This record gives sequence, structure tokens and C-alpha cells, in this order.
Amino acid sequence: MDDEETRVTHSTRQKPCCCSSYDSDFTRNLKDPAKYRAKGSRGHCSSIPETSAHVTAECSEGTLEDEMTDKPASSDQSEPEYGYRQMHHMKTVSKDIDMPTAALLEEELLDVLLWLYHVGLASNFKQASYYMTHQAQSILLLEETDKQIREGACSGQLKLLKEARNEYREEVIDCVRHCAWFRISLFARWKQRGMFALCMWVVQLLLVLSNMDSVFVYVPEYYLEALVDCFHVLRKSDPPLAPSTSFIKRGLNSFVTFIVTHFNDPRISSADLRDLLLQSISVLVQYREYLTAFESNEAATHRMPKALLSAFDNRSWIPVTNILLRLCKGSGFGFSKNGESSSSSFLFQRLLKEACTNDEGLFSAFLNRLFNTLSWTMTEFSVSVREMQEKYQVVEFQQRKCSVIFDLSCNLARILEFCTREIPQAFLSGPETNLRRLTELIVFILNNIISAADAEFFDMSVRRNGQSSEKVNRGMILAPLVGMILNLLDATNLAEFHENNYLVDVFASMDCPNTVHYGFQYLLDFNWDGSSSGEAYAAKYEQLENFLSLLTCRIVEQLDKLDCVGETDAEDRICCICVTYEVDALIEPCLHKCCYGCITRHLLNCQRCFFCNTTVTNVRRMDEKTG
Repeated sequence: MDDEETRVTHSTRQKPCCCSSYDSDFTRNLKDPAKYRAKGSRGHCSSIPETSAHVTAECSEGTLEDEMTDKPASSDQSEPEYGYRQMHHMKTVSKDIDMPTAALLEEELLDVLLWLYHVGLASNFKQASYYMTHQAQSILLLEETDKQIREGACSGQLKLLKEARNEYREEVIDCVRHCAWFRISLFARWKQRGMFALCMWVVQLLLVLSNMDSVFVYVPEYYLEALVDCFHVLRKSDPPLAPSTSFIKRGLNSFVTFIVTHFNDPRISSADLRDLLLQSISVLVQYREYLTAFESNEAATHRMPKALLSAFDNRSWIPVTNILLRLCKGSGFGFSKNGESSSSSFLFQRLLKEACTNDEGLFSAFLNRLFNTLSWTMTEFSVSVREMQEKYQVVEFQQRKCSVIFDLSCNLARILEFCTREIPQAFLSGPETNLRRLTELIVFILNNIISAADAEFFDMSVRRNGQSSEKVNRGMILAPLVGMILNLLDATNLAEFHENNYLVDVFASMDCPNTVHYGFQYLLDFNWDGSSSGEAYAAKYEQLENFLSLLTCRIVEQLDKLDCVGETDAEDRICCICVTYEVDALIEPCLHKCCYGCITRHLLNCQRCFFCNTTVTNVRRMDEKTG
């Protein structure tokens, strides 16, 4: 891409980054940063003015040296100040030494460097991360066990606690031994500086190449893998290269730009690589300081909300769910007392609302997948719990499965609760199918949660080892259900939705009135003291209680009305699919009949008639005359 006059090689006066050394000239450059930046802009990257200017501005604001703590180096080489700079004094190879006819190009050296990192160092860093994480977990378990022993327990439990304590102690000792070696061999400061330089050069290279379709599609996969791995190694390094605030200021912005613009890039053929970029977003947004970097990144605020909604599919729904949950955390029922909103983002909540409101097709597809996924997870969960209840034995594998699926269901329910709070019009004045599906899902979850034969057994099936009942209980899934109902009740008080206030009618039309009534009564009787308190909880409790009273009256009215109609006449007009609503839709061209809600919901996922498998061309609403 460069001509011969501007090309920077090992033999020119201006040296590439890979062979940079540090001398007293750099100290003089720091005293005159404007002169230094002007000098650096004449490098071989000047053919890309926008990107190179951005890199120069970002990297010349300062260095990490001032905020780094002194650490012993693991080699005899000096530890000069880190920065992107060209150097002039370096040790050159004698011309008498035999050299290949073609000099080693900088891009070839970078390619070899990334390949060596990918096949060699990456596995070591993964092992180091495992031991450091396991060390922290083992220390927590050891402290918890010591606390239980000090509090006193019966002789049988005391023996088991002491045995567990010895195991945790041995694990801590083993982890400390490994971690000490990793800190010496892998996390020396001069090595971290080199990794930081590698990470920043690669991310800038990929950002430039991403603007050239014909080139970006041929970028080796290990470039992206090495970049992501290197970045997170530096982020989690122990001891750290620099405080997180400095690390964010110097390098995070470019990395955020790359991952938010490429996690759904079709030019990346590997789905695993796109998942890796999604996982990076999911990890970073759970920390307030990193989330702030996303909020200040233009690419993230402009592209990420819609891209996340589009990426919620059969493969990527779990990481997308985690990201959406962390962005919206603290906005639902049950969070007012625990202060969970400290890691949420009001900016991205607003951007997500705007994305859903401005693109109805995108939101409709997302909401359909959200309903389908939550129905599937709750079905899987209820089946697993029922199997364990029949055997009355909590098998470790099934217990882990139940715990994971329960957590996923709670997360999905929280996202659906956010939709009812921020976009209530999609349920109250939008397609009738949305509100029907929501009410059916609420009743389905209530029925499965409260119908467990043994409440203690149910809690054991969803709680992992070491988790307390205060953190993991059925209130985790019940709270978002209450939030959905309260959000819609609040919205019905608004003038724009007052004419479409048929929330009570939809709940009353369910074919299981006893289940509906008992479920709402269970929500009222549940102990929400750990979630909400004071006047706010009293007002919500009263609102839910009034809704139950109104719902009970409406159910009684409908039952009395049904008794007045002949049983045979009523059955003739009831949809044979849901056995709940009256037939009011005609399917064309096959002319089969069912209720409009059933056929519109079916067409969201399949375009064929569920009676005869004919491709549906149109659905026509029926009235009494045409019926």
C-alpha cells in the first residue's frame, strides 16, 4: 500500500515499532509534544489520514508510565517509558552476516508474532486466568467454611465442615503456588507493555482493513482471537499494567469501536469469532468504568442497540440476553432496595427504547423470539424439576441444569419486563397477539412455580452449592412477573391507552380461572420485604390487590354469561386450537377457521395452515354476517 519513498523498513532511518528502542531523544520529544506529533505524522501510515490522526491523538495524550507501579522485570533489559514512537539509534546487523535475499517485512513479522502468541502464549494465559479465578473462589469458600465452624454446628456437620476446610486449604495453596509462578513468568511489566503495544497496533490495523471489503475477508482468524485474548489478559493481569481508568483512556476506545461494529459482521465467517466479540461486550458492560467507555463511544451508541436486537437469535441469544440485562439492570420490580442500578445504563435504555419504537419490524421480530425463548426455557425447567420430584432425588447434573435454566429464565423475564415498562404501547395498543402471549406466559410461569409439590425441594433444585436462599429463590422469577403487570397497569392510566384498557378482559378470558386467581393471590401473599419496602411497596401492593378484585368480578361475570348460553352453541363458536376464544378468522385459500389470535401467532414462525399445511396467502377477519 506504500511507495518505496515512504516505506518504513528495518534498513531505513525511521524504524518500525517491532524494533523500537528507547533513548534520550524520546525524553526531549516529551518536552515538545506538538513537535513530536508532527514528526510522527510523517510515518508510513500517513496514507490513511483519518485513522492515523486518531491513533496519534489517542496515543500521544500521555503514557502509562506515570500510573504504573514499579515491578521487578524478569529480564536484564531496561524498562523505558511505553509509547508509540519511532526511534533512530538501534543495534544493526552487520552487513557481513549472511542475510536472505528478501528482507523480513514488518507485516510478516507482525503475522509471525500473532501466530506465536496464538499457538504459544494464549494457552498459558488461559491457564493463568483459571488458577487466579479458582484461587479467589477457594479463598471465599474457605472463609465461609471458617465462619460456619466458628458459629458452631452439630458434631456431624462439624466433621464435614472440617473435611471441606482441609480440601479448600489445599486448593488455595496449590493455586497460590501456580499464580506466583505466572506472575513472575508471564506478567512482568516489560512483557505487559509489549502486549499492550501489540493489542493497540492490531486493533488499529483491523479497523483500517475493515474499510476494505476485499481485504478484510481474508484477515486470518487468529488475528481476532489474539487481539481479544491479549486485551482481556491485560485487563485482568495481576499485577495490573496500570489502573483501570488509565487503561480505558489509553486503549479501550479503539477496542470498543471494533467489537461493537463487528460482532454481527457477515464478513466474519466464523460464528465462534462473532460469539467471542459478543462475549467481550458482555464481560465489559458489567463494570461501571467500562460501561462508561461504551456510553462515550460513538460507534457503540449509534450501532449497538439495533445490532443487539438483531443478534438475538437461536445461537447468540444467551450473550445478547446478558448484555441487555446488564444495560437495563435495576429498572425492574424488586431492585429498589438493593441498589442494583449502579451498573446499569440509562443512556442505553433510552437508545434501546428508541430503536424499538422507530423500527417496529425489528422490535416485532425480537419480541417474538423473546416469547419463544422464554417459553422454551420455562418448559425445560418445569420438566427437569418434575423429573427430580418424581424420583425425589436431586442429581448433581440435573441440579446444575435446573439452576442454569432458571437463571436464564429470570434474565429473559427481566428483559420482557423492561419492554412492558418502556414500550407498553406494543402490548396495549399494538397487535392483540402480543398481550395474549404475555398473559399466557405469565399464567404459565405462575402455574409451574407455585404448583411445586415441595417448596423446599424446588428451592434446592435451583440453588447451587454455596448460594444462600436470600439470593436464589422463586422470588427471582416472580418479581419480573409482578413488574410486567404493574407496568401495564400504570400505562393503562395514561390517556393514550385508556380506550384500549382490556388487560383485565384478557386475563379473565383464560380457560383456567382458578389458576389465574390463585396465582395472583400467591403474588400478593409472597414476602417481598427483601425486594421493596415502605410506601412504594404499599402502593404497588394496593394496586395489585385492586386488579385482583376487578379480575375476580370479571371472571364471575363471564362464567355467568357462559351459563346463559347453551353449551352446544358455545362449543360451536370456540376456536378448536386454543379452546378459549371465539372463531373470528378465515384462512385463505383453504378457508379453515380459527380465532384471529391463534393464526396470527402461528404465522410469526410458520407460513402454513396448521390444519392442512397449505401456504397461507391471507387471513380475513370474520364478523357475524360473514361467519
